[in-house]
Amino acid sequence: MKKFFKLATLTFMLFLMSASVFAETKKVSPIKPTASIPSGYYVLIPRCAPTRALSVKGNSTARYAQYVSRTYSKNTGQVFYISRNNDGTYTIKNKKSKLVLGIRGGSTKEGAIVRQGTDGKHNYQKWHIFKNGDYYMIQSSISKKMLTVAQSSTLNNAKIYMHTYHAHMKGERWKFVKLGGSVSSGSTTTSKYKTSSKTGMSSSDYKVLTNIIGAVETGGQVYGQRDYADYTAPYTNSSLEHTCTLGWGAFYGEEAQYLIKTIYSRNPAEFKKIDKKGLIQAALKKNWVQTRWKPSAAEKDILVKLITTETGKAVQDAMFTSLMKQYVSSCKSEYTDNTWAIMMYCQIRHLGGKNGADRIFSKCRAKNSYTLDTIMWALKLDQADTSSSNQVGDAKFWSRHEKCCEFIQKYA
Repeated sequence: MKKFFKLATLTFMLFLMSASVFAETKKVSPIKPTASIPSGYYVLIPRCAPTRALSVKGNSTARYAQYVSRTYSKNTGQVFYISRNNDGTYTIKNKKSKLVLGIRGGSTKEGAIVRQGTDGKHNYQKWHIFKNGDYYMIQSSISKKMLTVAQSSTLNNAKIYMHTYHAHMKGERWKFVKLGGSVSSGSTTTSKYKTSSKTGMSSSDYKVLTNIIGAVETGGQVYGQRDYADYTAPYTNSSLEHTCTLGWGAFYGEEAQYLIKTIYSRNPAEFKKIDKKGLIQAALKKNWVQTRWKPSAAEKDILVKLITTETGKAVQDAMFTSLMKQYVSSCKSEYTDNTWAIMMYCQIRHLGGKNGADRIFSKCRAKNSYTLDTIMWALKLDQADTSSSNQVGDAKFWSRHEKCCEFIQKYA
C-alpha cells in the first residue's frame, strides 16, 4: 500500500513538473479579448502613480537593463513603439535603446523581472493587451501574469515585475498616451497641441528659436521675419519701461545700452561717422534706466541708423543667441531638457523675465509635465492672478503664446 502511495505521489510530482515546463514554453490566451492598439509611439502611465511612466532603469540602452516606474520627463527612454504581431500579440520596443520589453529567462513565476533585450521574436517578448475601463492591462504571452508596478507603489523608480491578475490592483493598469496627445499628472490640461520627446538644443534649434522670437517680438508674427530697425520709446509697452527698447530682439535698458556699446567697439569709425556730434557717445556714459533717458528725435534717428548697419545687425543676432544660451542653461538645470519646452521657456522669459518664467514653469514642475498643453494651462492661470497688471500670461500676450506653439510644432 505504501509503495502505491509513493508511486502515486511521484507520478503527481512528475505531472506538476511537466505542467510547469509546458507553461514556460506554451503561449496562453489572454484573460479578456485583446484590444486593438494602433501601431505607434506611446508613453505608458501606471494608474497607481499618474506622474510616473514605464522607464528603462538608469535610462540605459544596454541589453538586460531592467524597468522601473519613474517620474515622467519626456525622455526617449520612456517612449515605446507598440506594434501588433501576426498572432494578435504585441511587441513593445523602447524608442531610445531599440530593445524590446521581455521577461528575464522567459519565467512564468510570480515576481519575474521585466527587462529589455534584442528582438528575437521570443514568446516571452510578446504581450496581450486588453482594455479595463479607462486603462489597459498588459499580459505576458507565456503566462497569465500582468506587467505590474511592484506593490502598486507611487514611489519614484519603483520596480516593475510580473504579477498574478488582481481585479483591484492599480499597479496592473496602464494609461496608453499616444505621442501627439497630452501627458500630464492631472485632467486640468487640454490636448490641443502635439508632444515631442526631443531633448537639448542643436544649432538648427537655435535658428528656429531665433525665427520664432523674432516673429513674435517685431516680425508681425510671421515666422523668420524680424525688424532690425525696431525702436520702442519709453513707457510704450509698460509703465515700468523707463527708457527705450532697441532692435528685433526687443533689447531694453542695460541690454540696449550694451548693444550700442558693442557696435561702437566693433566699428568705431563707422559709429562716429553716423554719430557725428557725439550725442550717443555721450549718452553711453550714463545709466539709461536710472536716468530714465528718453532719446530726442535726433538721437532716435542715430540709434536706428546704428542698429541697422551690418555691424548692428550682426551684434543683435549674436546678443540674442548669447542670451538664449543663458536661458536654455537655466531651463535645463531647473526644469526640463525637452526641446519644445525649452523654446517656450525662452520666449516666456524674454517677455516676462526670470520671475515670470519661474512662475509659469514651477506650475508645470508641480504637475511633472512640460508639454505645450501644460505650459499653456499654466499661462492661463496667470490671467487669474491680479497681483500685477502686466503678467506674462495676460490676454494681451495670448496670441503670441499660441503663435509660438504653432511655430514650435511646425519647425522644431
